[in-house]
Amino acid sequence: ETTRVLTEASINGKIDNLLGLKENVIIGRLIPAGTGLEYYNSVDIIEEGEPEVAEKKIETVG
Repeated sequence: ETTRVLTEASINGKIDNLLGLKENVIIGRLIPAGTGLEYYNSVDIIEEGEPEVAEKKIETVG
């Protein structure tokens, strides 16, 4: 049933604005639920490149 509905919609040029909760969860978008949403919507993420890899040190006891 889902395949038929999606195929018909694409043939007819339908647009889904993805306003529902399930649709946004499926595609990984932030949903307007929970506390602190306004704060986290305004947070800027700064990428600083690749993280440094720590070197392993093996110490022998004896």
